Amino acid sequence: MTDPSQTAGAAPALASCCRAAAQRYLRKHRDVATCDACGRLLLAYGNERDYDETCRALAEQGIGYAAEQRGTLRIVAKPRAGKAPRRGNA
Repeated sequence: MTDPSQTAGAAPALASCCRAAAQRYLRKHRDVATCDACGRLLLAYGNERDYDETCRALAEQGIGYAAEQRGTLRIVAKPRAGKAPRRGNA
């Protein structure tokens, strides 16, 4: 599968606060945490299939997210439910 973070319009890298929280809290596939500073939901994926499916679903729903690889995990940071700004909406 193609890595969504390597395609045109790719997700930006994690914010420094999310990167620090991911390093502190996420250890294995499917770990979930919340960034202490900005409140974004942090999701850890240890396999490409689950990561790709999540990125594709977020993009299809127009939910902005950031993503990057940290060691063996791929980390996705997204707004928490009910707080998701839709891309293209003011």
